[in-house]
Amino acid sequence: MKKEADKKFKRRSRGFRISLRYKSAVPALIFITLMLLLIFRTTYRTVRQIVLEHNQERLLTIADVFAESVRVPLILRNQEVLDANIGWMAKRPDVLGVSVEDSAGVIMGAASPSNVSLATSFMDSDFLGVQRVTSDAYAVAVPIRHGDERLGRVVIFFFQTDIEAELRHIFIERFLMAFSVALFLAFLIAGLTWMNILPLSKLEKTARQILEGDLTARVRIRSYDEIQDLAEAFNEMVARLTRSFENLRVRTEALEESEEKYRLIVEDASDVIFLLSADGEIVLLNKGFSGLSRDEFFLGGLERLLVLHTTDSRERFQDAVVTVVEKKVPVTNLPVTHMHQANHTEVFYLVNLTPVMGPEKNVKLIQVVMRDVTELRRIEMMKDSLIRDVAHELKTPTSKFEMAVHWFENELKTNQEAEKYKAIVKILKTNADRLMRTISSILDLTKLEAGMQNVEMKTLDLNKLLIQVCQDMGPLCREKGIVLDHEGAKTSLEVRGDWDMLYRLIVNLIGNAIKFTTRGRISVRAYEEEGCPAVAVRDTGIGIAQEDLERIFERFVQKSASSTGIGVGLTISRDIAALHQAKVWAESEGIGKGSVFKVQFPSSQGTGSGTVSP
Repeated sequence: MKKEADKKFKRRSRGFRISLRYKSAVPALIFITLMLLLIFRTTYRTVRQIVLEHNQERLLTIADVFAESVRVPLILRNQEVLDANIGWMAKRPDVLGVSVEDSAGVIMGAASPSNVSLATSFMDSDFLGVQRVTSDAYAVAVPIRHGDERLGRVVIFFFQTDIEAELRHIFIERFLMAFSVALFLAFLIAGLTWMNILPLSKLEKTARQILEGDLTARVRIRSYDEIQDLAEAFNEMVARLTRSFENLRVRTEALEESEEKYRLIVEDASDVIFLLSADGEIVLLNKGFSGLSRDEFFLGGLERLLVLHTTDSRERFQDAVVTVVEKKVPVTNLPVTHMHQANHTEVFYLVNLTPVMGPEKNVKLIQVVMRDVTELRRIEMMKDSLIRDVAHELKTPTSKFEMAVHWFENELKTNQEAEKYKAIVKILKTNADRLMRTISSILDLTKLEAGMQNVEMKTLDLNKLLIQVCQDMGPLCREKGIVLDHEGAKTSLEVRGDWDMLYRLIVNLIGNAIKFTTRGRISVRAYEEEGCPAVAVRDTGIGIAQEDLERIFERFVQKSASSTGIGVGLTISRDIAALHQAKVWAESEGIGKGSVFKVQFPSSQGTGSGTVSP
């Protein structure tokens, strides 16, 4: 029942989805249809205008020729020849009537005068040119001239087929044919998109099966491209992780069984357990470790133990001892590294220090439990190496894909059909950029966690850093309609750190606020609290549930399944803060009430500059 409830919850938490297949095919169909409508509408109007103008010019030419033929009879007042020319013109099948007027407007001769009278009723008495009387009839009036003298006017009433109706009929037939072709192309694009996206759907389905606990699930893809390479790398990663999880499960079960069976310190305990006195003596030890015997630790005490540590581990262990003694609180899961004295290899431990209180409420002893996590560390490093290698393998084809998209876009600029593919190019560029950002985020995270990122520590002004960040993030906020406020401290806030890394820390926090704020305001404030410089990024977004306030800083954790990105931005911010001995945390009153992310730096960080490798 619980497993079914978990499955239902996961299905509900996924939210509304639209398949990439439809996201790619439907916009193409809409775009092609709209482009066809626009092209046919423009073409129809242009052709209609050309045909109408050509028809009017033809009618004017006919009338001009007729006017020239009646000019001489009109000058000579030869009525017989004039009537013969009028009769000849009236016999044309497209002529409904003809009228010849003298300079005073007196009709000298006419054929079908009733039709001419109907036509001239739509015109002024001195009108010259072409006038459409009905949908299929035109009245044409041209002057009869002898030199510069106007002898009169010829009026011809023409019958013309409704040209516009014929044009509309022709264009509708062509449009239906073109639309059918476009619809076929759209469905062809949809089919190709379906085939191209199908391997990713299989990969997503297999990933969900694994998340639901089926570690035997594998994806079978034969696309003969980068997706197949990704699927094979995914299968290999799952196989390795499955073996690692199995080893971890077996080891954990053995440790739990050992802890349950032996509540007290015994000689064969799997962990190294010893008691450390306030004077630095080891008063109890269950076994030797890191290449030294029990007797050597009893003789050397704390000093002999500290020699085994690497430099960083030694400082952390000493600080933890001071914390337990002074604050009387336990320190748990402290990572330390020893150099094995026999084979000179690194041995990794997780150390828990617990104060043992005396009668006077003072720390009498410190109980230290050291668990060897060398194998787990090796598995973690193998996993990080695998993720980093996969990201590197994806980066090269992704870069080539971006270059191809940019080349295609530049080629389209010289093509008359560039507008036709504008939406498709935009989709390609957006998704290529998003994939490259995802790969870069994974690589940056693995570098930080593997200690491969150099930190250039300098004294810098926190106010100036925030001004630079807000200036750079301002356009992104304005594009989404969000107001970005910045409030600096009244005095200079100096911190020790790497400018570029702290810049990215604040950018990630503001970017996270932008992602979960649809409208409203984001406020960035620098201030000093209890002598410590601090930064607060407050938003009016969707807020955070109380149970998620700590979890959101974990790797690949997202507030919403529909959120963009892969959920490593806050993890990177947390790791950058840790490199600067700062702490970052989130506060929220609940869902729908916004959230605030705070970063607090140490109160004293020294001066000078230098470069260190964490």
